[in-house]
Amino acid sequence: MGPINDGVIKYDRGRYEKSAPLKTDEFRDLEKWRDTLHKLKLIGEYLPEKIGYGNLSARKNYLSIHQTENPQFVISGTQTGGLESLDGETYTRVLDFDLKENWAQVNGPVEASSEALTHAAVYLSNPQIQCVFHIHSKPIWNGMIEENYPATAEEIPYGTTDMANEVQRLIQNKNSGILVMKGHEDGVISYGESFEDAGRLILEVYDKFGG
Repeated sequence: MGPINDGVIKYDRGRYEKSAPLKTDEFRDLEKWRDTLHKLKLIGEYLPEKIGYGNLSARKNYLSIHQTENPQFVISGTQTGGLESLDGETYTRVLDFDLKENWAQVNGPVEASSEALTHAAVYLSNPQIQCVFHIHSKPIWNGMIEENYPATAEEIPYGTTDMANEVQRLIQNKNSGILVMKGHEDGVISYGESFEDAGRLILEVYDKFGG
C-alpha cells in the first residue's frame, strides 16, 4: 500500500461533534513543532493527488467536556498536511475512543487525523507520554528499516485496530521512543514526555538519514 492511500479515515466517524474553533492555548506549543517539521517537509501533501500526510497530537484534559477513563488529546485535523500553518479551525479534540470497536469521539471544527486511533494507542500505553509526532519520509523510513529500528509488522496497514495494538506492543512501558511503520509507507512515529523529547528523536533520524 503506497502513501497515496493515506488520509482515508478508517475508524467509525459517527461520534464526531462539530464545535467552535479551538483556543490558541490548546495547540500553541504543538504548532511550534509542526512548523519545524512542515518546513522540513516531514509533514506535507502528496501531489498531484493532494493527499495530506503527517500529524501531531498532545495529551490534554478535556474531562470538563466529556468524562472518560481514556486519555484525551488535541490533534491536527484530517487532510491538513498541505497547509503551511494550522490554527483553531484545523486542530481538534479526541475526547474518547475504543480501539477494539474502532471508534473515536471527536469534538472540534474539523474531523481528526486518520491516524487518531494510533495516537490514542500510544497514550494508552503509558501515562507519562505527553505527545505523539507522526511524520513521513522515504529516506528516514528506509534507513530505519535497514538499521532495524523498532518497527510495526509489514502486513499491518495504517489506521487500523491491528496497527494500534502493534504500536502498544512496541511501546509497552517506554516513556519516549521512535518507531517505523513497515505497513505504512514512509510513516514514522515518535513519542515522548515532552515536545522536545519527541521532536529531538525526529530530528536525529532526519540528520542521520536525510529528509
